[in-house]
Amino acid sequence: MIEIAICDDEVTDLRAISKIVCDICLNEAIDYNLKTYSSGREMLSQTYSMDIGILDISMRELNGIDLGRELKKKFPEVKLIYTTSYEQYCQQVINKVHAFSFLTKPVQYEKVRDQIVELLDNLEDDASGRKREFYNVITSDNREIEVLKLNLKDILYFEYIKTARRIKIICPNDCYEISYVMKKLTDELQEFGFEVNCRGMLVNMRHIRKVKGYSLHMDNGQELALSQKRKADFVKRMNEFMHNNFN
Repeated sequence: MIEIAICDDEVTDLRAISKIVCDICLNEAIDYNLKTYSSGREMLSQTYSMDIGILDISMRELNGIDLGRELKKKFPEVKLIYTTSYEQYCQQVINKVHAFSFLTKPVQYEKVRDQIVELLDNLEDDASGRKREFYNVITSDNREIEVLKLNLKDILYFEYIKTARRIKIICPNDCYEISYVMKKLTDELQEFGFEVNCRGMLVNMRHIRKVKGYSLHMDNGQELALSQKRKADFVKRMNEFMHNNFN
């Protein structure tokens, strides 16, 4: 599922671009979740996952350029599309926040569609080789799935459940359980940015917002424990991962 968020403090414009995006996703058979905001600060505080951000540049409370910078810190892989009534802003946006593209208001269906389709192609390219198949999976509603394919970047963390002798896969909107060896899983996923933060837990470093004391603050609002004896090595590897992948 593609997570899309739109921010524009002009209600009429916000409704117009939201309708266009919904129509595009329906016509192109895109599995999506859409959230809309009339305030940049509200978007920052209430959004925990974002693949595509569509932002108006000239908002009063927090302009789109500054909002884009903060979103890039929170979601390093987010793709940003800007809307503006002033074309002179466009080069400034591209230089300062590495926007994917820009659209001049009033936005048109065809141009938005072209940008979203191209952007989704880029997202698929970014995720190539990073999907993983899990077998004999139990879903959160106790259904059994023989094979489940997940994009590794969408997984928040794995947790070993000792009483069940199973590993829980935690995703932003769901969770699953599998029978597997935690040590083997750790070895297989370390190259993709997963690191052991405490005994029985394997966390996706791309979803960590900050490390505070012996806690990991995740981008979905959760706090996970960080082992005291692991902290120094963990922080070093996390910094290396962030530098190599997002700079």
